[in-house]
Amino acid sequence: MTKNDTGDRGEGSVGTGGEDEGTASLVPAHADEGTMSLGTGGEPEGTMSLGTGDKLEGTASLGAGSHGTADRGAGSRSYGTGDRDVGSSSHGDDSATGPDEARRRAPPFSQVGRYVLLRRLGQGGMGVVYAAYDPDLDRKVALKLLHPDGRHDESEEARARLLREAQAMARVSHPHVIPVFDVGMWGDQVFVAMELVDGGTLASWLKESPRSWREILTRYVDAGRGLEAAHAAGLVHRDFKPANVLISRAGRVYVMDFGLARPIGELREEDPLPEETRETLASGRRMLDTTLTGHGALVGTPNYMSPEQFRGATLDGRTDQFSFCAALYGALYGARPFDPGSVRAYVISSMVQAPERTESLAMPQGALATSATRPPPLAVREPPRDSKVPGWVRDAVLRGLSLDADARFPSMSALLEALSQEHHRLQRRRWATAAGALGTTLALTAGAVWHQSRTCVDAGAQMDEAWSSSTREKLATAFEATGRPFAKAMAERVTHALGDYAQAWKQQRVQACEATQVQGVTPQEQLDRQFVCLERRRKDFRATVELLSSADAAMVEKSLDAALALPALGECEDAEALASSQRLPTDPQRRADIEALEEKLSHVRALMDAGKHPLALEAVKPLMAPVEATGHLPLRSEARYLNGWLLEQTGESAEAAKLLSRAVFDAEAGHADRLKVTALNKLLFVEDGLEHFEPAARWGELAEATLERMGGDAVLLGDVRVNQANLAITQGQNDVAKARLEEARALYAKALPEEHPKRARTTFLLAHVVNSLGDSALALKLMEDALQKTTAAMGPQHPDVARRHGLLSMTLREQGQDDKALPHAQAAADILQAIYGGDNLKLAEALDELGMCQLGLRRFEDALKTYERALAMKQKVLPPGDDKLQFSLDGVGQALLGLGRAGEAVKPLREAVGFPSVPPDALAESGFALAKALAQTGQVPQAREEAARAKGWFTQAELPERAGEVDGFLASLPEEKKAARPVRALVRPRKR
Repeated sequence: MTKNDTGDRGEGSVGTGGEDEGTASLVPAHADEGTMSLGTGGEPEGTMSLGTGDKLEGTASLGAGSHGTADRGAGSRSYGTGDRDVGSSSHGDDSATGPDEARRRAPPFSQVGRYVLLRRLGQGGMGVVYAAYDPDLDRKVALKLLHPDGRHDESEEARARLLREAQAMARVSHPHVIPVFDVGMWGDQVFVAMELVDGGTLASWLKESPRSWREILTRYVDAGRGLEAAHAAGLVHRDFKPANVLISRAGRVYVMDFGLARPIGELREEDPLPEETRETLASGRRMLDTTLTGHGALVGTPNYMSPEQFRGATLDGRTDQFSFCAALYGALYGARPFDPGSVRAYVISSMVQAPERTESLAMPQGALATSATRPPPLAVREPPRDSKVPGWVRDAVLRGLSLDADARFPSMSALLEALSQEHHRLQRRRWATAAGALGTTLALTAGAVWHQSRTCVDAGAQMDEAWSSSTREKLATAFEATGRPFAKAMAERVTHALGDYAQAWKQQRVQACEATQVQGVTPQEQLDRQFVCLERRRKDFRATVELLSSADAAMVEKSLDAALALPALGECEDAEALASSQRLPTDPQRRADIEALEEKLSHVRALMDAGKHPLALEAVKPLMAPVEATGHLPLRSEARYLNGWLLEQTGESAEAAKLLSRAVFDAEAGHADRLKVTALNKLLFVEDGLEHFEPAARWGELAEATLERMGGDAVLLGDVRVNQANLAITQGQNDVAKARLEEARALYAKALPEEHPKRARTTFLLAHVVNSLGDSALALKLMEDALQKTTAAMGPQHPDVARRHGLLSMTLREQGQDDKALPHAQAAADILQAIYGGDNLKLAEALDELGMCQLGLRRFEDALKTYERALAMKQKVLPPGDDKLQFSLDGVGQALLGLGRAGEAVKPLREAVGFPSVPPDALAESGFALAKALAQTGQVPQAREEAARAKGWFTQAELPERAGEVDGFLASLPEEKKAARPVRALVRPRKR
C-alpha cells in the first residue's frame, strides 16, 4: 500500500471566561432568538466554521477484490487520497427538535438558487444555517435558510425578519460586520448568503479557556466597532449577545444576526405589523423599515435586553450599548449583571403595563395576576472585589448598564472610547499634568507610556512589507498566468490563508510588545525571545510568499498546502519553551551568520512545501557545512530535518533515516521539542518504508512521549497517528490502522477547519481501511465526505477533486455499482481534461477508470473509444514497454471482445499479457480474455494454453473464485479430435 504522511512543520485571568449561556436563562432551548419567552434553557449558539499539505496522496488496495471482467486492483491506480454527514451538525441539540425536523432541513446538496448546500452548521427556531458553495464565484458561503413551516402569519413574519436582516447587514460595510452577498427566495423560503467565517462564536471562545481581561476587552471593543458602524448606518441591532458574534481563527471579530435590526428611533417595540407591509414580503422591498413584532411579541434575548425594550419604548443606539455591557460584564466577571429572578419579575411586571403585548409570551400561570403594577427595581450585581479588572473598565461597563438610557454614554463611540486603554492613559496624563511638580513627573511617565503604546502598534507593521497589496496582486497575477482552470480559486484561498497568518502575526507581536513596554507584565528577556521567534516566522512567511508570487502550474496546485504548512505561531507564545531553547549568540558576527542561514533555510522550506523537492534538495546541500560550523543546535536540527526529508522524497530513504535521526538528537539537545516531534514522525514514516517495523514503532512512541511532556498538541499528535496507521497497514493490521485513523480524525477535528486538506486526506485513507475490513457502506460514506470537503476547500476544478472522484468510482465499481461509479469517473476525466487539455498520463489513467465503468455497464462502443484514446495518449508520453500501457491495451481488447470482434481483440490482449512485472491479477484478467477471444476464433489449443496461464495467475493472486471460472471455461471447450488421414480432393475437369 502507498503510504500517506500528514506530518506538518512544527506547532493557550479574569473571571471564568464567560458563564454558561444556559445558566438561569430566560430563553428555552431552540426558541427563536428573536421572540421572547419566559422559561428555562440555553440560548442557541450555532457557530460557523470554514472551513481552509501533506502527502496523503496515494492509496492502494488493502485486500483482494474482483473488479469484474478486467479487474486491476486498487494498487494499480494513481488517483491518491470530514467527519459528519452533510446533514448533521454539532451545533445545537438535535435531540430536542420536533418530529418535523427532517422536513425542515433541505437535503444535502440541494440547489438553493445557484448555491449548493454542503453541510448544516447550526439551527435556531427561525431557520437553518448551511455551509454552501457558490459555483458562479467559486467560493464557499454561509447560507441562512428560513424554515418553511409554521402558521402563515408567523412564517410571513420570520420571512420578513430574514429579508430585513439581509438588507440591514448589506447597509453596513465594516470589517467587524458579516458581509452579505445575496438574498433571495427558494420556493416559500427566504435565503441569505453571507461570508463563511472560519472560527466560532464569541460565546464559545469565552468557554474554550480562561481569558485575561485584556483579551476579553479587545474582542468586545472590536464587536463594539461593528455596532458603532451599524448605528452610523441608522440601525439598532436589538439582539447583541456573545452568540451573535463570530471570531475567525485569525482573531477577527464579526457581529452577525441582524434579523431584529431596525431604524433608530423610528418605530416602537409594540407597533403592529402593518397590512401593507405584509404585501411587500415576497418582493423584500423596504423590509428594513417594517416592524417585525407580529402579534405584539417582544423580540430580543431577555438576559441582554434593556429596560426600554421590555417597556416597549422608543429605541436607539443606547439599547445596544446596554446589551453590549451586559455581555461584557458576564465575560469579565463570570456572572450576569442582574439576578435572573429579578429579571424574571421585572419582565412579568413590565408586561402588566402592556398586556396586549403578551399574546406570544410563554408566561407562568397566574403570573400577570400576581405581579405588581410597577416593575420591581433592578440592581446591578457588585463586581467581585478580588477581580483584576481595572476600575476604569468597571466604571465604563456599569455606566453602560444604567437602567435610565439617558444615564448611559451618549453613543457607542463614547463607550468604546472610555474602554480604550489609550484613552485611559491619556486621561491619566491629563490628571498628572495638572498636579504641580509631582504631576509633571507623572505626566512625563504617562507620556512615555503613550509613546511606547504607539511604538507597539507600529511593531506589527513589519509584516506589511511581506504582505502588501502589491504582493497580493503579484501572487494573483502569477497564478492566473499559469492558465490552470483552478488558478483563480487557489489564489483566493491562498490569499485568505496567508492574510490570516499575517494578521495573527501582527496581533501577537503588538500584544507581546504591549505586555512588556506598556503594561509591564512580561519581562524584557521574554519579549526578546518572542521577537526572535516571530522574526523567524516572518522569514518563513516571506519566503513562501515570494515563491508563490512566481508560481508555476505545479506550485499553484500545491499552493494551499504550502500556505497552510507555515509554522504555527503558538510556539512563539510558549514562554516555557522559549526560555528553555538555545539562544542566539551575543557575538554580532555569529548571530548575523545564523540569521542569514535561517533565511536560506526558510527558502528551502518554502520550496519543499510547494512540492519542489529536487530544487529544495539542491538548495539545502550546500548549507549543511556552514550550518554545522555555527554549533547552533536548533539550526542544525532544522537543516538535518529538511535535508533528510527531502532525501526521502527523492528516493534516498536509507540516507534520509540517518539524517532524520541526527535531527532528533540535535533537537533534543537544543530543546526544540516541536521540531523533534516533527522529525520523529518523518522518521517513523521512513523506517516503515524501509520495513524496519520495530524501530519505526519506537520512534512513534518517543514522539508520543515528547508530546505528552510538552502538554500535547492535537495536530502534531494527529500526524503521528496517521503514520502509525500507515505502519499498521504495512503489517496487515488494518483494525489497528482504523483505530489510529479514527483518533487522528478526532484530533484534527478539534484543531483544524473542516475542509483543511489533512482532514479530507485522512478521511479518504480511513475509507480504504474500512473498505478492506468489509464495511463498504461506511467506506463510501467516508469517501463522499472527503470529496465534499475537498471540493469546498479547493474548488471543483482542482486535481485533488479529480483524485477523489477517481477513487470513489473505483470503490463503487469494486462493489458492483458501476452505474453509480460512472458519474464520478466521468467527473474525474472532465476535470483533468480541463486542466491538461491534450496528452497527459493522469488524464489517460482517468480514462482507464472511465472505460472500466463503461465495460461494467456493457457499453462496449463507448469503452472502446475511451480506451483507444487512453492508449494513444500513453503511447505518446511513455516509452515502449512501460507497464502503464498494459491497462489500456487490456481495455481495448476487452471492449472488442464485448462487441463480438474477437479476431481484432486477440492482438491487444496478446500484447497485454506480455508485461511480466504487472501484478498477477491484471495479467490473469487479460489472459482469460485472450483465451476467450482465441476460442471464439476457433483457435482452441491456443485458448487452452492461455486459459491455463490465466488460472495460474489467478491462483498466484489468491483469487480462487476466478480460477474456478477458468476451470469452467476449459471444461466448455470442445475436445480435441485426433488428426485424420488426408483425403485427396476429387477435381472435376472443367467443361470446355
